Amino acid sequence: MPAPARSGRPPAAPVPVPVIELTGVARSFAGSPPVHALHPTDLSVHQGEYLAVTGPSGSGKSTLLNLLGMLDRPTSGDYRFCGTDVRELDEAGRTALRGRRIGFVFQAFHLVAHRAAVENVALAQLYIPGTRRDRRASAAAVLRRVGLGHRLDALPGTLSGGERQRVAVARALVNAPDLLLCDEPTGNLDSGTAETVLDLIDGLHEEGVTVVVITHDPTVAARATRRITIRDGRLQPRHETTGGPGA
Repeated sequence: MPAPARSGRPPAAPVPVPVIELTGVARSFAGSPPVHALHPTDLSVHQGEYLAVTGPSGSGKSTLLNLLGMLDRPTSGDYRFCGTDVRELDEAGRTALRGRRIGFVFQAFHLVAHRAAVENVALAQLYIPGTRRDRRASAAAVLRRVGLGHRLDALPGTLSGGERQRVAVARALVNAPDLLLCDEPTGNLDSGTAETVLDLIDGLHEEGVTVVVITHDPTVAARATRRITIRDGRLQPRHETTGGPGA
């Protein structure tokens, strides 16, 4: 029996799984009446995107960040991170997934004061197999990548604000995460230093890193290629925009 004729067309490429996929995710807090910090929300972020979430104080940005970073659990809805159903994980599983695959950059840096820059970065590798020497070498390499090869052994108290934030970025990157999650990354920096840190984040995005920035600052949001607004715990899709600065 003759073999069936081939169409000559290559097989369709598989549809990439979103890094972030929220379906009806909501967060409320008990009270009389209950506080609905985040109303049911749908959101997808794909590999290589650069998304900014903007909104005023009290809009739900921090709640959304805590849910995306698995620092909190939704009251309802489904969250898939790189295809993994987060709801099915226990606390240890969530902690390990977060530690291996999400990098955080916070406004307040959150560096350990009595640890050198290279040690602060190496501490992020708790869930990565390897020796202490391996971890220090990886930490040193990523600090060089962000321009701090000359400050490996400096304590946080001897670093400028911009240098401390670059250490925080290095710490976020050392495990090659699927997602870089930034919470007001320039909030404690002067305008010139902020520009340097934003240039660094832009460069990471150009290298293919998926970036989500939570900010109230329109100049920070303008760096992203996709922007959405949150107000009163609700995403405002009609405000979503695409394109880089000036779009």
